[in-house]
Amino acid sequence: LKAKNPKLKDQNLFGIVQGGKFKDLRIESAKFIASLPFGGFGIGGEFGDSKNLMIKMIDWVVKELPENKPRHLLGIGHPEDILKIIKSGIDTFDCVMPTHYARHGIAFTSEGRLDLNKRCFLNPPAGGNNPLDKKCGCMVCQNYRRNYISHLLRAKEITALRLLTFHNLYFFNSLVEEIRKKIKRGNI
Repeated sequence: LKAKNPKLKDQNLFGIVQGGKFKDLRIESAKFIASLPFGGFGIGGEFGDSKNLMIKMIDWVVKELPENKPRHLLGIGHPEDILKIIKSGIDTFDCVMPTHYARHGIAFTSEGRLDLNKRCFLNPPAGGNNPLDKKCGCMVCQNYRRNYISHLLRAKEITALRLLTFHNLYFFNSLVEEIRKKIKRGNI
């Protein structure tokens, strides 16, 4: 492709490893894809319901892929999984969670998921007058309160979705940035 289109000279084409839940198929796919001149590798397909199985499946494949090229995990990104997949040899990942959960009124916080659809956020004594996350430095947590965002959700105001999306993206970015710092310090 790069030979046919000079605009692609600074871009990489990734080979995608598949194979479902089957170890032999995933390993065969990884070996074949690794033998081709791709700029990086994506690991896709179904990972099953078990988190442990997902990590095993990643381990099967990562062993077959070169370490000097990026390894990207497709569509995975629960906050509790991110450190595990990085430790398993994944360099990058993508997921819809920050925006998907925001559309459903859920914020990710340092204390877990916060469902702003619950009626308790209409009453300030129940924590409704707090920011989404007291430990978060995003502009949403600095300027808005849970009860207000909950009110916006109930009023079907699109601003609520924008605020929650911004916060959730900030949360994920901060989580990955903290992991990156730990890697640089040699703590991971």
